[in-house]
Order: sequence, then structure tokens, then C-alpha cells
Amino acid sequence: CKNLGELVITLDGDKLTVDSYKLHPIDDTILGDKAIDDEIQKLKKTVTKVVFASRGYSIDQPLAIAPKDLPNTFTDISAGTPLANLVSDAFRKATKADIGFTANGMMRAGLTRGKTGVQTVYDVFAVAPLGTGVVDPTPGSSLVTGYFTGQELKNLLEFFLVDNATHPGEYFPRASGMRFRYDPSRPKFDVVTAIELGDLDRGYKAIDITGKDKRLYNLTCPLMLGQIVVAIPKYTKGKLPLVPKNKDGQPLKSKVEALEAPDDSHAPYLLAPPNTVDKASVHTETHKGAIREIKEWQAIMDYLRTLPVKTPGDLPIIPIDGRAKEVRAIKTG
Repeated sequence: CKNLGELVITLDGDKLTVDSYKLHPIDDTILGDKAIDDEIQKLKKTVTKVVFASRGYSIDQPLAIAPKDLPNTFTDISAGTPLANLVSDAFRKATKADIGFTANGMMRAGLTRGKTGVQTVYDVFAVAPLGTGVVDPTPGSSLVTGYFTGQELKNLLEFFLVDNATHPGEYFPRASGMRFRYDPSRPKFDVVTAIELGDLDRGYKAIDITGKDKRLYNLTCPLMLGQIVVAIPKYTKGKLPLVPKNKDGQPLKSKVEALEAPDDSHAPYLLAPPNTVDKASVHTETHKGAIREIKEWQAIMDYLRTLPVKTPGDLPIIPIDGRAKEVRAIKTG
């Protein structure tokens, strides 16, 4: 809220008259109510303890500096690319998978520069707050990984490239370690014309998407999105077959029957049904003898902390250069 509206009216019998209306700017110069602020501070301590402390973070901890806004604008794919690349790069780095994958609708907020550009733990959490745990109950969607053939990767992309008229752009696929070309003028479920794996540093190499090559590639995504990926054959009535597998090529044991297909009003952020996730697909780490998941938001925060700094002790600056804006979904036709 940037302004508080003040409306002055006079009621004389049945006659209502508007005397005046004005906006009062609301900013940091206005001191908060001490009693309310004390309660907020207590709640923030609780949130730090319950959500962030197990990963070494606190709610107001500064993580990085955004030199400009990084929006997640569903209808402007280009404007949202720097944030999408940052997030998908973080997933790939966290699990060392071939591909880090997400969709616009999974990122619930952008990073706003404000006056200083400083992005706190809570700012970053707002980007990826969805879901809950599988192995541990800490809030936030865990990262899960499955193995797919090149043809299955194509089918996965085909599903997310079908735009939703009621939520335009929310399904649009975002990836790290993968670059693909698509032609919207082609028939539905056959718009992807090429997929390459790699990155700007190592270069990209085309993979087979016809089904002749059965080689497997591993893809990491948030659990909430993974539940939709697993159910793509069901949602498309078998038109886009795929089977998420483990590293040995065996199907993951996820029960998609419990997950009903979303109607046209839903974006890709359904809750995972209980007891439907193959725990072997969940990325975990051990901390002081306890097993915990690698959370979606944790991967992003950890990634930001690895960015270079100009001077020791400074906060890293989130890159917004040409590399950060790399187009990985290339529209043709």
C-alpha cells in the first residue's frame, strides 16, 4: 500500500455529499504503532525459527542487490527472462542436474529494487513460497528430479507451451541447461522443433527428439510442478506420453491417479496429494544428522550467495547483463 485514502462525506437526511477526498502517501517516514510493531517482530522471530533457521537464514537477512527490478511478467516473456534464468540456474546448480526447469506461474513475485536494491531472505522467499515438504515439514516446495528421453523432454515442453487463455503466460516453460526452438504456427502438441542441452560457457548440443535415441537426461523442478509433469499423459489423454524415471531408468513410483486434471481456470500450482511422491526423486541433504529437503527458495538463496562480490563483505549484485537475459525459448516461424 503506497497511499491511504481519506474520504469526507456529509449526510443530511437522505442527501449524501462528498466534501473532499485526498491520498496520504504511506512510507518509512511514518512511525509504526509500537504495540503492533512489537507483535510483528515476535512473528518474524517465529517465522525465522520455523522456516529459515534450519537452512542458516533469518527473515530480514540481506542476500544480494538488485540493480533494477526483475519482474515476473507473465504476458511479457522477455521482461521476465532475467528472473526466470536466475531461478532455473539456481535449481540446476543445487542438484547438478542436466536441466533446471520451472514455469512462470511457479514464481509468485519479482524482485523489486526499491531505494537500495537490497533483497532480503523474505523478498526471495516471496518468489518461491509455494508448497510444503515431503521428507521434512518445513514450508516450501522441495526440488525433485526425474530422468527423461529427448522425446519425453519435447512432450513436456509441448504441454507447457499450450497457453491458458484465462491465465496467459503462466504455464510458459523456463529452463537452465536447455535451449529449445518452437513454432506456434505448427499444430498443437507439435510446436517444438529442436532441443539443445548445455549453456553459454560449454556451448549447446542438439539432442534427438524423435524417440530413436533412448538416452536419459535428468531434469530438476519444484515438487508442485513435478506433480503436473508426472500427470501430463493423463491431462492430454495419452497424446503426450512420458514416464519420469530414476537414474537406472526405472519408472518413479508416483501415483498420479489421485491428482485430478486442472480445469481451464487453474495455473500450474496445484498441491501435491499426500503419499503420491516417490521419495527417491526428492533432493535431500544431511544437517547435524537430520535429513532435510533442498527447498525451491533455499536453492535460490544459496545461489545468490555464490555470486561474485566486488569487495569482501559486500553483497553480491544480481547480474542483469546480456548473459542474464539469454533467450532459451527461441520462437520461430
